[in-house]
Amino acid sequence: MKYIFYESTKDTTDRIYAAKQKEYKGVDHFHRAFEIAYIVSGKAQYAIEDETFTAEENDIVFAHCYYRHSSDDYHQNIKYVIAVPEKLTHDIFVYFNKHTLPPLLSDKEYNKTLLPFFEKLIVDGENMSNMLAKGYANLIFGELSDHYKTTQVLPIHKSVSVITDILEYIDEHYTENITLESLANHFCYNKAYFSRLFNQHIGVSINSYINSVRYDAFEKMKDKNPKKDITELAISCGFTSMPTFYRIHKTQQKTQ
Repeated sequence: MKYIFYESTKDTTDRIYAAKQKEYKGVDHFHRAFEIAYIVSGKAQYAIEDETFTAEENDIVFAHCYYRHSSDDYHQNIKYVIAVPEKLTHDIFVYFNKHTLPPLLSDKEYNKTLLPFFEKLIVDGENMSNMLAKGYANLIFGELSDHYKTTQVLPIHKSVSVITDILEYIDEHYTENITLESLANHFCYNKAYFSRLFNQHIGVSINSYINSVRYDAFEKMKDKNPKKDITELAISCGFTSMPTFYRIHKTQQKTQ
């Protein structure tokens, strides 16, 4: 099985991901967020699923959620990259549930009309409210889907499919007492192989990932219920001991 990196940062963020990249090399990876790249200058070689192509100035590249993709930028390449997590823009995910845009959107004159919206997200994104950022993202996706012909979504690559099934199962059962052993049994894998498979794709252990999902859920519940007891919130999110919760809390605070 070919291992493909799961880029979790674009899925776990609470904001629209927006970044300016210069001469960037992206390894073969996937995420649950939709990704769009606007080529501002130069060229970039892309591979999305089984299709390879060169994107040039004023081209737009589209990677559907779960599609494995990589990029290798040429000298002096600059691009604007936007990634939209499912939890932030439900409308986009509903619309693109069964259809997708072509990976290369090459109507350059039309694309240039959207450049100011990309620039707005890149330049002002950090200081922009989530509501406004979602508005710009919806506008970009809406314009592209109206202008370009959509096609049927491809079946997920086998290597990616295994990992997405595991991640979706964790999303649905993180409040329960799930462990490496119980997950390996559920997916009919040897425990050692399952652990190695998960670490190779996700970059962290099963337990670390599950606890990060639980902590993310805790943070959201805490924001909605600021006066509720911390212990009660932690337990409701699947933590079985407060020492574990405070250890994860300390780790998360260091990374923020």
